[in-house]
This record gives sequence, C-alpha cells and structure tokens, in this order.
Amino acid sequence: MKFLLRVALMAVLFSYVFPAIVPGVSVHGGFWPEGIVAGFLFAFVGFVLGLLATVISIGTLGIGFIVLVLLQMFIPAVTLQVMSSWFPERLTVVNWEAAIVAGLCIWLVNFVLNRLTSSK
Repeated sequence: MKFLLRVALMAVLFSYVFPAIVPGVSVHGGFWPEGIVAGFLFAFVGFVLGLLATVISIGTLGIGFIVLVLLQMFIPAVTLQVMSSWFPERLTVVNWEAAIVAGLCIWLVNFVLNRLTSSK
C-alpha cells in the first residue's frame, strides 16, 4: 500500500507540480498513463538504489552509509537524470539545476511521507 501511495504522489509531482515549479523537468503526456509510469519507474529505481546502498554500506563497513546519509538529498536528482537518459521519450530534465530542485522536492515529499506512515 505504501508503494502505491508513493507511486501516486510521484505521478502528481511529475504531472502537475514540476511543470509549475520546475520548468526544466517535464513528463511527456498527462497524469494517466505517463505520470503513473514515471512515478512507478522512479519508485522502482529508488527501491533498487536503496538495496544497492545497503550492499555498499555493508561492503564498506559503514563508511558508505555515512556518505549516503550526508548526500541523501541529492540521490533523487541523480535518479531523475538517469531516468531522463534511459527514458527520453517519457521524461525530460534539461540540466542539473532543474534535477536538483526537483530532487529536493521529491526528497521532501518522501521525508514527510515516511514520517506520516511510520507514526501510525
């Protein structure tokens, strides 16, 4: 259920919020199905990066964990850039500035969502 909520929030961000706030990030199409697909891809890539981060943290005996904690706000920006290069027909990110602003928005939404769902 939490995964579906995250996908829906990402779809809203990609379809409505980013075009209004961050003009450099755009999904080609509307909320359905392009926004949902982009949200699903972002959530799935985030899940895979989380697993990779766990492996790196264990492999480096905790040093990788410290680096990930310090740079966690920029992971969504990197994910956006990777998605725009892998799926250019779905998502466009014009530069790193737009990716960082959108990534910080995504990080903030994920932070609030994690706080709300963990308190229940």
